[in-house]
Amino acid sequence: MFHNTTKKLMKPAIELYISTVRLLTIIDQVDMPNNGFKKAIRSIEEWAAKQSYILEDMDPEAHERIIHNFNVIMDSIDHEVLSTPIGELTVEAN
Repeated sequence: MFHNTTKKLMKPAIELYISTVRLLTIIDQVDMPNNGFKKAIRSIEEWAAKQSYILEDMDPEAHERIIHNFNVIMDSIDHEVLSTPIGELTVEAN
């Protein structure tokens, strides 16, 4: 199960950037129809590209690790984890 003992929260700008990068990947995976979404998707891609400095001011390897580790965490969440009663879900960092 997830359990985080450090209790350090991610800055909202970083969380939004990482979530946007993941969103763009998921959009490609689900073959979302372009009609009606093209302009919104282009706007999201443009925003993410402009905001990438948030993490790229860091070492490029750190940027890659952050994106990778976020995706590993997101990929490990399933329906069972999401069904955990409120207040009982914890995150454990290795």
